[in-house]
Amino acid sequence: LMVHPDLPFVAEPLRGKYVAHVRIAHTGTAVEGRRLVAPLREVAPRLEDTLRDMPYSASGSVFQDPVHPHGYAGDNVLLDSLRPADLRAVVDLAGPGATVMCIVDLRHLGGALARPQGAPNAIGHRDAQYILRVLSPVGPWSVGEVVPVHEKLLAAVAPGAAGRSGNFVYGAGRPTPPHRVPTLYDPDAHERLTRLKARHDPANTFRFNHNIRPAASD
Repeated sequence: LMVHPDLPFVAEPLRGKYVAHVRIAHTGTAVEGRRLVAPLREVAPRLEDTLRDMPYSASGSVFQDPVHPHGYAGDNVLLDSLRPADLRAVVDLAGPGATVMCIVDLRHLGGALARPQGAPNAIGHRDAQYILRVLSPVGPWSVGEVVPVHEKLLAAVAPGAAGRSGNFVYGAGRPTPPHRVPTLYDPDAHERLTRLKARHDPANTFRFNHNIRPAASD
């Protein structure tokens, strides 16, 4: 979900509109894919329909991201369920009335992410059902303007939160606040990582990341 600016470089059907971009991936035949998506195509008029057969190497193009480098600040929350109140919060707090441009991305999880681990690892919150992401361009707005808007949305959906994903935290030069780093992991995994950090990097040399601080010595 995003507001497209009313500027010449934006495609005419999208210019100046608040748009829902539905992205679909199907790994079967094109014929079967068209059959499965037919009911969705009947839901409402479409501003654009770019669904097509493509090689896997081109799959990233479904996001329609700008091709030039650009900076974002962004955060996310993993949800156990999706409540009507969560959807209302998205529109109310990060929709067209937001003080900064917000791009909201909702993805249904599961699949390989949810399967039992073959070996112990630090990937957490595997049972989350959805990820709700919010990001805003930095340049037109400062990080200081963007972060409070994002935090209001994340606080509104917190009752259904399972944690956060470290893959989708974009700080635009702003480090992840220390009290939020543990939310990227299951509690046992985070504790184990702090012990490993104390053993291998007690001085916290490797800290310019979603920093896991060394466990305090006994």
